[in-house]
Amino acid sequence: MDIRHTQPSRLFIATGGGAGLNDDFPCGHGTSALSLHLLSNRGDTSEDIGIILPRCAAAALIGAAIAYIAAADGEAAAAEFVADMDKSRVNAARQLDAHRADYEAAQAACCEAGYRSKGREHT
Repeated sequence: MDIRHTQPSRLFIATGGGAGLNDDFPCGHGTSALSLHLLSNRGDTSEDIGIILPRCAAAALIGAAIAYIAAADGEAAAAEFVADMDKSRVNAARQLDAHRADYEAAQAACCEAGYRSKGREHT
């Protein structure tokens, strides 16, 4: 990943989103890619976009962003950003652990309707 400032052809201003992994597009190292679902809700306009980003490229991209923060706002600001990322990681890990049993049960069920209705309904 080159460190450079470029002008995009279009801005997508994310106001929320979600993250996951995608095994369909692994990076050259064989690791799953990051799957980012970004949402933009601004005024009357709502749109979304999905981005598949190889894990090694994501690390380089985020590392470059941290370097820019440090250069523009100082090392303390960069350290604060990294600490915020780690807090988010810890919170997300708690959420994943809390819902892991639900995810596994849903995957093992015959269908989603059967899972959600505890076997009373099926699709």
